[in-house]
Amino acid sequence: MAEYRIDDLAQAAGTTTRNVRAYQEKGLLPTPTRRSGRALIYDETHLARLRIIDALLQRGFTIAHIADFITSWETGKDLTEILGLQSAVTATWGKPEEPVEIPRELLDTFFGEGEDHQLDGAQLARLEELGLVRLHDETAELTRPDLVETFAALSNYGFRLPELIDLYAGVVSRLEDIARLMVVAAKDRIVDDHGPGWLPDTDPEIAATTEMLNHMRDLGLRSVRDTLDQALDKVLRSELSAYLETAARHRAKDSVPHTDD
Repeated sequence: MAEYRIDDLAQAAGTTTRNVRAYQEKGLLPTPTRRSGRALIYDETHLARLRIIDALLQRGFTIAHIADFITSWETGKDLTEILGLQSAVTATWGKPEEPVEIPRELLDTFFGEGEDHQLDGAQLARLEELGLVRLHDETAELTRPDLVETFAALSNYGFRLPELIDLYAGVVSRLEDIARLMVVAAKDRIVDDHGPGWLPDTDPEIAATTEMLNHMRDLGLRSVRDTLDQALDKVLRSELSAYLETAARHRAKDSVPHTDD
């Protein structure tokens, strides 16, 4: 198991030593029992806990809520199962890409060529709101460089950046509706089985709840991926058929010989 001093732990978790100490004081992070000289020695369970805390904070939980969430399971529970359940609740769907950090003045060049792809303030704000860009004083992070690359590729076919942003926002909105359906279904199942406000109390309950949440994630991912592939094929055939019918009428009209009066 990896070992960390507090500075190394904070760096690995993407936080600060001040936050680590604050979480310990508030009971969110257990104080390690091992030392090397005067320095406390942390391990991978501390790193996992910090990542969970950060994930919950990013989702709008308060420190008080997180403390309740963590302490609900800690007494006498298996730490592996606890972290498994917490990770099932907080983990992202799929593996996130590593962000690409670039100078802010180069942002335009990553979204395509031409005046239609020069970022104005409103477009930049929307990209930041959608989570595609994180802005700093001198730099910017492209959080989904794969999507930015696709934006640039589509610009070669005449798509303007505002259109692409609107298209992406529309897809995100519909996917959030699907995600809400999945999460609410899981929550309703728990409430139906155990009543509102229930939390798993034993290791088997923790394991079973974790497994159910992971299966629900898998159902959501497979449903969206496979069904979207089929829907794209279906809509493409429909739209292509209508387009070809229109093209045939135009060709037939153009082929009719014109006679002089």
